[in-house]
Amino acid sequence: MAAFAANGLFAGLSGLFLATTFHNASHALAGATLFIVFTAGVLSQLATARLRAPFVFALGTFSMLVGLVLLVTSVRLSSPSLALFLVSGGLIGAGAGAVFKGTTGLVLGETAPENRVAMTAELLIALFVGLSVPVIGAGIALDQGASAPNTVLVFAVLVGLGVAGAGWGLLGHRPKGSPQAA
Repeated sequence: MAAFAANGLFAGLSGLFLATTFHNASHALAGATLFIVFTAGVLSQLATARLRAPFVFALGTFSMLVGLVLLVTSVRLSSPSLALFLVSGGLIGAGAGAVFKGTTGLVLGETAPENRVAMTAELLIALFVGLSVPVIGAGIALDQGASAPNTVLVFAVLVGLGVAGAGWGLLGHRPKGSPQAA
């Protein structure tokens, strides 16, 4: 869920940041920004097709955390950097794609075959909650007068802690009867 919180936060608020922080209200740029995010997610899943789920998950977690740091940096610089903003979106998207793939592999790998459909449904529910809750929270904060850079900082820290905590929990988990993580 934390991975999609970062993805949702970026996707949901990128148009606002392009218009306010970067003073560029181009619909084409807003679309291109989202294209970068979601294409990076797809490409990361394709690029990690032959890798083990724990490694894919760890790689995605790292990518997302770096992307969040760059996102905060891009909007908090004295002269905000659109290029850095776009790179952060690509890293967040790639990370979210890899985290989703890794999480799915880790969780379904330990789920009995007869329960995999139910578990997949639960993962998708978590995905949709992760996509929506941070954007709604950030929207409320912005509506109440919070500055865009401060809102990004607070939500990036919260999402980063969630991503790191989930990564630590999932990667530190040992399957039953196995001395090593899968």
